[in-house]
Amino acid sequence: MESVLEILSQHPGLATFGLLVLCGLGLPPWSEEIVILASGYFVSQGAFQYHEAVLWCWAGILAGDTVIYGLGAWVGPGVYKWPILRAHMKEKHRHKFNRMFFKHGTAAVFIARFLPGFRMVAYFVAGNLRMRYWKFLVIDSFGAALTVPLSVWAGWMLADNLDHAQELFHKFQIPIFIFIGLLTLFLYRRRKQLRLKRLEELRSQRAERNR
Repeated sequence: MESVLEILSQHPGLATFGLLVLCGLGLPPWSEEIVILASGYFVSQGAFQYHEAVLWCWAGILAGDTVIYGLGAWVGPGVYKWPILRAHMKEKHRHKFNRMFFKHGTAAVFIARFLPGFRMVAYFVAGNLRMRYWKFLVIDSFGAALTVPLSVWAGWMLADNLDHAQELFHKFQIPIFIFIGLLTLFLYRRRKQLRLKRLEELRSQRAERNR
């Protein structure tokens, strides 16, 4: 955490963006979540506003994820042999996500953001299987919008004890993010069902009037 804070200290916005792009490629020895928590610390120090920190984090995440998507779309399976990415794209994860993608489609890409170990594989496969980029971007943006504000806020509120914030984050991030993801999917499907039900009612009413 100290090394991340040192890197962010000079230009917290640009540094946050850059580190998150690198995190998307699996490069730094720290996780995306640590960088986001650190950005919250600098909000507490007055280096930038909360909404600025959220936007820098959100943009950095999307940029990093877009690179992975692009590698899937334009480079393909040859990436599996690259030393930098090989460790993050294990064969068992690739096969498992392929099955998830063909079974659940866009929902699988969305849920992957909340599953450690699957995120990079999911975005690469999405590109490789030619998922439309605009659709990928919308799904990824929405997933980041659910997680980033909470993480920045945690770093801001617990700035005096970031190690404790990091500990809490690792302890509760998976159940919290999975809950958020499942709740979002439930609400989306519920809304879709209500729209279909309403459409069916309108059709029935129209058929009654035409008799």
